[in-house]
Amino acid sequence: MKNIVYNNQINNSSIIGVMPKFSKQEEDNILAIFFEQLLLFDYVVVSTDRNNFTLYFLIKKLGIDTVERLFRAGYIKLSIKSAIIFTGTGRQLENGAIDESVIYEQPPIVGGTLANEDLDFEKNIYLGLSPFRLEKKRIRQLTKIISPNYLSTDNMDLGVDTTQLVINSYKSNLLEYLGLPYEKEPEELNLQERKKLQSLAHSILEMGIISKNSFKSYENYGNFEIAQNIYTNIGKAFKISENTSEILSIENTPDLQQIFLQNNFDISDVFKLRHLKTAKFFRNWINEIGENENSAEVTEAYLAEIKEAKSFFNTTKGRIIKNTVLFGASTGLGTLIAGPVGAAVGASATPFVNLGIDYGLSLLEEFTTGGLFAGKNPKIFIDGLKKEMKNNL
Repeated sequence: MKNIVYNNQINNSSIIGVMPKFSKQEEDNILAIFFEQLLLFDYVVVSTDRNNFTLYFLIKKLGIDTVERLFRAGYIKLSIKSAIIFTGTGRQLENGAIDESVIYEQPPIVGGTLANEDLDFEKNIYLGLSPFRLEKKRIRQLTKIISPNYLSTDNMDLGVDTTQLVINSYKSNLLEYLGLPYEKEPEELNLQERKKLQSLAHSILEMGIISKNSFKSYENYGNFEIAQNIYTNIGKAFKISENTSEILSIENTPDLQQIFLQNNFDISDVFKLRHLKTAKFFRNWINEIGENENSAEVTEAYLAEIKEAKSFFNTTKGRIIKNTVLFGASTGLGTLIAGPVGAAVGASATPFVNLGIDYGLSLLEEFTTGGLFAGKNPKIFIDGLKKEMKNNL
Protein backbone atom coordinates (compact mmCIF):
# COMPACT_ATOMS: atom_id res chain seq x y z
CA MET A 1 0.00 0.00 0.00
CA LYS A 2 1.35 3.41 -1.00
CA ASN A 3 1.92 6.13 1.58
CA ILE A 4 0.24 9.17 0.01
CA VAL A 5 -0.03 12.67 1.46
CA TYR A 6 -2.46 15.36 0.33
CA ASN A 7 -0.95 18.83 0.02
CA ASN A 8 -3.33 21.80 -0.10
CA GLN A 9 -0.75 24.35 1.03
CA ILE A 10 -0.38 26.02 -2.36
CA ASN A 11 -4.03 26.19 -3.29
CA ASN A 12 -6.07 26.29 -0.11
CA SER A 13 -9.12 28.23 -1.22
CA SER A 14 -12.36 27.09 -2.83
CA ILE A 15 -13.23 30.65 -3.88
CA ILE A 16 -13.37 30.99 -7.64
CA GLY A 17 -11.15 33.67 -9.13
CA VAL A 18 -9.12 34.35 -5.99
CA MET A 19 -5.38 34.12 -6.64
CA PRO A 20 -3.41 33.20 -3.50
CA LYS A 21 -0.82 35.75 -2.39
CA PHE A 22 2.08 34.64 -0.25
CA SER A 23 4.83 36.50 1.54
CA LYS A 24 8.42 35.32 1.09
CA GLN A 25 8.28 33.55 4.45
CA GLU A 26 5.01 31.82 3.53
CA GLU A 27 6.50 30.66 0.23
CA ASP A 28 9.55 29.28 2.02
CA ASN A 29 7.38 27.41 4.52
CA ILE A 30 5.25 25.93 1.73
CA LEU A 31 8.37 24.65 -0.01
CA ALA A 32 9.85 23.33 3.25
CA ILE A 33 6.71 21.27 3.90
CA PHE A 34 6.78 20.07 0.28
CA PHE A 35 10.44 19.01 0.66
CA GLU A 36 9.64 17.07 3.83
CA GLN A 37 6.63 15.36 2.25
CA LEU A 38 8.68 14.25 -0.75
CA LEU A 39 11.06 12.46 1.62
CA LEU A 40 8.48 10.95 3.99
CA PHE A 41 5.83 9.72 1.54
CA ASP A 42 5.78 7.70 -1.66
CA TYR A 43 4.16 10.57 -3.51
CA VAL A 44 2.42 13.88 -2.88
CA VAL A 45 -1.03 14.72 -4.26
CA VAL A 46 -1.05 18.49 -4.72
CA SER A 47 -4.40 20.24 -4.89
CA THR A 48 -4.96 22.76 -7.65
CA ASP A 49 -7.76 24.89 -9.09
CA ARG A 50 -9.29 25.55 -12.49
CA ASN A 51 -6.56 28.11 -13.32
CA ASN A 52 -3.82 25.71 -12.13
CA PHE A 53 -2.09 28.19 -9.85
CA THR A 54 -0.32 25.22 -8.26
CA LEU A 55 1.58 24.27 -11.43
CA TYR A 56 2.44 27.92 -12.04
CA PHE A 57 3.75 28.29 -8.46
CA LEU A 58 5.87 25.14 -8.61
CA ILE A 59 7.48 26.08 -11.91
CA LYS A 60 8.09 29.65 -10.79
CA LYS A 61 9.77 28.56 -7.54
CA LEU A 62 11.51 25.33 -8.58
CA GLY A 63 12.17 25.73 -12.27
CA ILE A 64 10.50 23.87 -15.10
CA ASP A 65 13.15 21.13 -15.34
CA THR A 66 12.81 20.16 -11.67
CA VAL A 67 9.01 20.11 -11.91
CA GLU A 68 9.21 17.95 -15.02
CA ARG A 69 11.49 15.50 -13.21
CA LEU A 70 9.10 15.31 -10.24
CA PHE A 71 6.26 14.30 -12.56
CA ARG A 72 8.43 11.90 -14.57
CA ALA A 73 9.54 10.17 -11.37
CA GLY A 74 5.96 9.89 -10.11
CA TYR A 75 6.78 11.82 -6.94
CA ILE A 76 3.87 14.25 -7.35
CA LYS A 77 0.31 14.12 -8.71
CA LEU A 78 -2.16 16.92 -9.36
CA SER A 79 -5.81 17.01 -8.38
CA ILE A 80 -8.37 19.59 -9.51
CA LYS A 81 -10.89 20.05 -6.75
CA SER A 82 -14.23 19.96 -8.56
CA ALA A 83 -16.41 20.69 -5.51
CA ILE A 84 -16.63 24.37 -4.55
CA ILE A 85 -18.37 26.37 -1.84
CA PHE A 86 -19.53 29.95 -2.29
CA THR A 87 -20.67 32.68 0.05
CA GLY A 88 -22.03 36.11 -0.79
CA THR A 89 -19.81 39.09 -0.05
CA GLY A 90 -22.20 41.94 -0.81
CA ARG A 91 -22.54 44.32 -3.74
CA GLN A 92 -19.95 46.96 -4.51
CA LEU A 93 -21.40 50.44 -4.93
CA GLU A 94 -20.17 53.15 -7.31
CA ASN A 95 -18.34 54.89 -4.47
CA GLY A 96 -16.42 51.66 -3.69
CA ALA A 97 -18.37 50.83 -0.54
CA ILE A 98 -19.87 47.36 -0.06
CA ASP A 99 -23.62 47.01 0.37
CA GLU A 100 -23.98 43.98 2.64
CA SER A 101 -27.74 44.15 2.83
CA VAL A 102 -28.17 41.97 -0.26
CA ILE A 103 -26.59 38.96 1.44
CA TYR A 104 -29.57 38.58 3.74
CA GLU A 105 -31.61 37.52 0.74
CA GLN A 106 -29.24 34.62 0.08
CA PRO A 107 -28.29 31.34 1.80
CA PRO A 108 -25.09 31.74 3.86
CA ILE A 109 -23.14 29.18 1.80
CA VAL A 110 -23.87 27.34 -1.44
CA GLY A 111 -22.17 24.21 -2.75
CA GLY A 112 -21.47 23.61 -6.40
CA THR A 113 -19.06 22.11 -8.91
CA LEU A 114 -16.75 23.26 -11.64
CA ALA A 115 -17.89 22.90 -15.23
CA ASN A 116 -16.67 19.86 -17.16
CA GLU A 117 -14.37 22.01 -19.28
CA ASP A 118 -12.65 23.25 -16.12
CA LEU A 119 -11.83 19.65 -15.23
CA ASP A 120 -10.09 18.93 -18.53
CA PHE A 121 -6.50 18.00 -17.66
CA GLU A 122 -4.90 19.31 -20.83
CA LYS A 123 -6.67 22.65 -20.54
CA ASN A 124 -5.65 22.86 -16.88
CA ILE A 125 -2.01 22.20 -17.76
CA TYR A 126 -2.12 24.83 -20.50
CA LEU A 127 -3.44 27.44 -18.05
CA GLY A 128 -0.65 26.65 -15.59
CA LEU A 129 2.01 26.90 -18.31
CA SER A 130 0.64 29.92 -20.22
CA PRO A 131 2.35 32.64 -18.08
CA PHE A 132 5.76 31.25 -19.11
CA ARG A 133 5.21 31.72 -22.86
CA LEU A 134 6.75 28.40 -23.82
CA GLU A 135 7.04 27.12 -27.36
CA LYS A 136 4.15 24.95 -28.52
CA LYS A 137 6.43 21.94 -28.83
CA ARG A 138 7.54 22.31 -25.21
CA ILE A 139 3.93 22.70 -24.05
CA ARG A 140 2.95 19.50 -25.87
CA GLN A 141 5.91 17.68 -24.35
CA LEU A 142 5.06 18.77 -20.80
CA THR A 143 1.37 18.03 -21.29
CA LYS A 144 2.23 14.47 -22.31
CA ILE A 145 4.33 14.06 -19.15
CA ILE A 146 2.00 15.78 -16.66
CA SER A 147 -1.49 14.68 -17.80
CA PRO A 148 -1.11 11.00 -16.67
CA ASN A 149 -0.33 12.35 -13.19
CA TYR A 150 -3.78 13.82 -12.56
CA LEU A 151 -6.08 12.17 -10.03
CA SER A 152 -9.84 12.56 -9.62
CA THR A 153 -10.19 12.89 -5.85
CA ASP A 154 -13.73 14.13 -5.20
CA ASN A 155 -17.20 13.73 -6.69
CA MET A 156 -19.73 16.16 -8.08
CA ASP A 157 -22.00 16.01 -5.01
CA LEU A 158 -19.38 16.59 -2.32
CA GLY A 159 -19.69 20.39 -2.24
CA VAL A 160 -23.48 20.28 -2.00
CA ASP A 161 -23.42 17.53 0.64
CA THR A 162 -20.84 19.40 2.72
CA THR A 163 -22.83 22.62 2.57
CA GLN A 164 -25.96 20.85 3.74
CA LEU A 165 -24.07 19.13 6.57
CA VAL A 166 -22.70 22.44 7.85
CA ILE A 167 -26.03 24.31 7.67
CA ASN A 168 -27.87 21.46 9.39
CA SER A 169 -25.18 21.37 12.08
CA TYR A 170 -25.59 25.10 12.62
CA LYS A 171 -29.37 24.76 12.95
CA SER A 172 -28.86 21.93 15.46
CA ASN A 173 -26.59 24.24 17.50
CA LEU A 174 -23.61 21.94 16.98
CA LEU A 175 -21.35 24.85 16.01
CA GLU A 176 -21.64 26.78 19.26
CA TYR A 177 -18.16 25.62 20.25
CA LEU A 178 -16.86 27.38 17.12
CA GLY A 179 -18.53 30.66 18.03
CA LEU A 180 -21.61 30.09 15.86
CA PRO A 181 -24.51 29.45 18.25
CA TYR A 182 -27.94 28.97 16.67
CA GLU A 183 -29.46 32.31 17.64
CA LYS A 184 -30.86 33.27 14.23
CA GLU A 185 -31.72 31.66 10.95
CA PRO A 186 -28.86 30.87 8.53
CA GLU A 187 -30.00 33.56 6.08
CA GLU A 188 -29.66 36.16 8.83
CA LEU A 189 -25.96 35.52 9.46
CA ASN A 190 -23.75 38.55 8.83
CA LEU A 191 -20.76 38.66 6.50
CA GLN A 192 -18.21 37.66 9.16
CA GLU A 193 -20.35 34.75 10.34
CA ARG A 194 -20.85 33.57 6.77
CA LYS A 195 -17.11 33.59 6.13
CA LYS A 196 -16.61 31.53 9.28
CA LEU A 197 -19.26 29.07 8.07
CA GLN A 198 -17.60 28.90 4.65
CA SER A 199 -14.19 28.27 6.22
CA LEU A 200 -15.64 25.42 8.26
CA ALA A 201 -17.36 23.96 5.19
CA HIS A 202 -14.14 24.19 3.21
CA SER A 203 -12.23 22.32 5.93
CA ILE A 204 -14.85 19.56 6.04
CA LEU A 205 -14.78 19.38 2.25
CA GLU A 206 -11.02 18.81 2.45
CA MET A 207 -11.58 16.16 5.13
CA GLY A 208 -14.01 14.37 2.83
CA ILE A 209 -11.52 14.33 -0.04
CA ILE A 210 -8.70 13.07 2.18
CA SER A 211 -10.84 10.38 3.83
CA LYS A 212 -12.44 9.21 0.58
CA ASN A 213 -9.05 8.62 -1.02
CA SER A 214 -7.24 7.21 2.04
CA PHE A 215 -4.73 10.06 1.92
CA LYS A 216 -2.68 11.37 4.81
CA SER A 217 -2.82 15.02 5.79
CA TYR A 218 -0.74 17.62 7.60
CA GLU A 219 -3.93 19.34 8.74
CA ASN A 220 -5.23 18.50 12.20
CA TYR A 221 -9.01 18.49 11.94
CA GLY A 222 -9.50 16.87 15.33
CA ASN A 223 -11.55 19.73 16.81
CA PHE A 224 -14.39 19.41 14.29
CA GLU A 225 -16.89 17.46 16.34
CA ILE A 226 -19.45 17.38 13.53
CA ALA A 227 -17.11 15.34 11.33
CA GLN A 228 -15.44 12.95 13.75
CA ASN A 229 -16.51 9.94 11.67
CA ILE A 230 -14.58 11.46 8.75
CA TYR A 231 -11.58 12.45 10.85
CA THR A 232 -11.04 8.96 12.20
CA ASN A 233 -10.40 7.75 8.64
CA ILE A 234 -7.76 10.37 7.89
CA GLY A 235 -4.11 9.40 7.96
CA LYS A 236 -2.39 11.80 10.32
CA ALA A 237 0.70 12.88 8.40
CA PHE A 238 1.35 15.69 10.89
CA LYS A 239 2.11 12.99 13.48
CA ILE A 240 4.56 11.36 11.09
CA SER A 241 6.26 14.73 10.62
CA GLU A 242 6.44 15.37 14.37
CA ASN A 243 7.81 11.94 15.14
CA THR A 244 10.41 12.16 12.38
CA SER A 245 11.54 15.44 13.93
CA GLU A 246 11.84 13.73 17.30
CA ILE A 247 14.04 11.01 15.85
CA LEU A 248 16.24 13.56 14.10
CA SER A 249 16.63 15.47 17.38
CA ILE A 250 18.05 12.29 18.91
CA GLU A 251 20.71 12.44 16.21
CA ASN A 252 21.39 16.15 16.91
CA THR A 253 19.94 16.99 13.50
CA PRO A 254 17.36 19.68 12.62
CA ASP A 255 13.99 18.50 11.36
CA LEU A 256 13.52 18.14 7.61
CA GLN A 257 11.75 21.46 7.20
CA GLN A 258 14.51 23.31 9.04
CA ILE A 259 17.15 21.49 7.01
CA PHE A 260 15.52 22.92 3.90
CA LEU A 261 15.05 26.41 5.34
CA GLN A 262 18.69 26.51 6.42
CA ASN A 263 19.67 26.06 2.75
CA ASN A 264 21.20 22.65 3.27
CA PHE A 265 19.15 21.29 0.37
CA ASP A 266 16.80 22.41 -2.36
CA ILE A 267 13.89 20.49 -3.89
CA SER A 268 16.03 19.02 -6.67
CA ASP A 269 18.07 17.18 -4.01
CA VAL A 270 15.13 14.85 -3.34
CA PHE A 271 16.10 12.85 -6.43
CA LYS A 272 19.32 11.92 -4.62
CA LEU A 273 17.95 11.72 -1.07
CA ARG A 274 15.08 9.41 -1.99
CA HIS A 275 17.65 6.92 -3.27
CA LEU A 276 19.89 6.88 -0.22
CA LYS A 277 20.40 3.49 1.32
CA THR A 278 17.24 2.37 3.18
CA ALA A 279 15.35 5.59 2.22
CA LYS A 280 12.34 3.55 1.09
CA PHE A 281 12.59 1.39 4.19
CA PHE A 282 12.62 4.52 6.37
CA ARG A 283 9.50 5.92 4.62
CA ASN A 284 7.60 2.69 5.16
CA TRP A 285 8.82 2.33 8.73
CA ILE A 286 7.95 5.87 9.87
CA ASN A 287 4.56 5.72 8.15
CA GLU A 288 3.75 2.45 9.83
CA ILE A 289 4.80 3.43 13.33
CA GLY A 290 4.73 7.23 13.33
CA GLU A 291 1.10 7.97 12.58
CA ASN A 292 -0.45 6.92 15.88
CA GLU A 293 2.35 6.62 18.41
CA ASN A 294 3.62 9.42 20.65
CA SER A 295 7.21 10.66 20.50
CA ALA A 296 8.39 8.53 23.42
CA GLU A 297 7.07 5.33 21.84
CA VAL A 298 8.50 6.19 18.42
CA THR A 299 11.87 7.00 19.98
CA GLU A 300 11.83 3.68 21.79
CA ALA A 301 10.96 1.89 18.56
CA TYR A 302 13.76 3.69 16.70
CA LEU A 303 16.40 2.81 19.27
CA ALA A 304 15.08 -0.73 19.49
CA GLU A 305 15.42 -1.08 15.71
CA ILE A 306 19.03 0.03 16.00
CA LYS A 307 19.75 -2.26 18.91
CA GLU A 308 17.84 -5.09 17.25
CA ALA A 309 16.45 -5.98 20.65
CA LYS A 310 13.98 -4.20 22.93
CA SER A 311 15.87 -5.63 25.91
CA PHE A 312 18.09 -2.52 25.71
CA PHE A 313 15.35 -0.59 27.51
CA ASN A 314 15.60 -2.91 30.51
CA THR A 315 19.18 -1.79 31.12
CA THR A 316 20.05 1.16 33.34
CA LYS A 317 21.02 3.38 30.44
CA GLY A 318 17.95 2.29 28.48
CA ARG A 319 15.67 3.29 31.33
CA ILE A 320 17.44 6.66 31.57
CA ILE A 321 16.96 7.30 27.85
CA LYS A 322 13.32 6.23 27.94
CA ASN A 323 12.55 8.27 31.03
CA THR A 324 14.37 11.30 29.62
CA VAL A 325 12.06 11.26 26.60
CA LEU A 326 9.00 10.74 28.78
CA PHE A 327 9.98 13.59 31.11
CA GLY A 328 10.68 15.90 28.16
CA ALA A 329 14.36 16.76 28.44
CA SER A 330 14.93 19.85 26.34
CA THR A 331 18.02 18.53 24.57
CA GLY A 332 18.14 15.62 22.14
CA LEU A 333 19.05 12.14 23.23
CA GLY A 334 22.08 12.34 20.97
CA THR A 335 23.37 15.12 23.21
CA LEU A 336 22.48 13.13 26.31
CA ILE A 337 24.51 10.15 25.23
CA ALA A 338 27.35 12.07 23.62
CA GLY A 339 28.08 14.61 26.35
CA PRO A 340 28.40 14.90 30.12
CA VAL A 341 25.14 14.18 31.87
CA GLY A 342 25.06 17.47 33.74
CA ALA A 343 25.39 19.55 30.57
CA ALA A 344 23.08 17.33 28.60
CA VAL A 345 19.87 17.08 30.57
CA GLY A 346 20.17 19.70 33.27
CA ALA A 347 17.82 19.68 36.19
CA SER A 348 15.41 17.19 34.67
CA ALA A 349 18.10 14.50 34.90
CA THR A 350 19.00 15.15 38.56
CA PRO A 351 17.77 11.72 39.76
CA PHE A 352 20.27 10.07 37.40
CA VAL A 353 23.41 12.11 38.08
CA ASN A 354 24.88 9.72 40.65
CA LEU A 355 24.36 6.56 38.66
CA GLY A 356 27.95 6.58 37.39
CA ILE A 357 26.99 6.02 33.78
CA ASP A 358 29.56 6.67 31.05
CA TYR A 359 27.95 8.93 28.46
CA GLY A 360 31.04 9.15 26.29
CA LEU A 361 29.64 6.95 23.51
CA SER A 362 27.90 8.40 20.50
CA LEU A 363 24.70 6.78 19.34
CA LEU A 364 26.57 5.05 16.55
CA GLU A 365 29.23 3.67 18.92
CA GLU A 366 26.60 2.65 21.44
CA PHE A 367 24.63 0.52 19.06
CA THR A 368 27.43 -0.81 16.90
CA THR A 369 28.35 -3.00 19.86
CA GLY A 370 24.90 -4.54 19.68
CA GLY A 371 25.08 -4.94 15.92
CA LEU A 372 23.23 -2.87 13.33
CA PHE A 373 20.87 -4.63 10.99
CA ALA A 374 22.93 -5.97 8.14
CA GLY A 375 20.38 -4.83 5.60
CA LYS A 376 17.69 -2.31 6.50
CA ASN A 377 17.66 0.08 9.40
CA PRO A 378 16.14 3.58 9.84
CA LYS A 379 19.41 4.95 11.20
CA ILE A 380 21.27 4.12 8.00
CA PHE A 381 19.06 6.55 6.08
CA ILE A 382 19.53 9.29 8.68
CA ASP A 383 23.29 8.77 8.66
CA GLY A 384 23.20 9.15 4.88
CA LEU A 385 21.13 12.32 5.22
CA LYS A 386 23.64 13.78 7.69
CA LYS A 387 26.50 12.92 5.35
CA GLU A 388 24.77 14.70 2.46
CA MET A 389 24.19 17.73 4.72
CA LYS A 390 27.92 17.93 5.41
CA ASN A 391 28.69 17.62 1.72
CA ASN A 392 26.37 20.57 1.01
CA LEU A 393 28.06 22.91 3.49
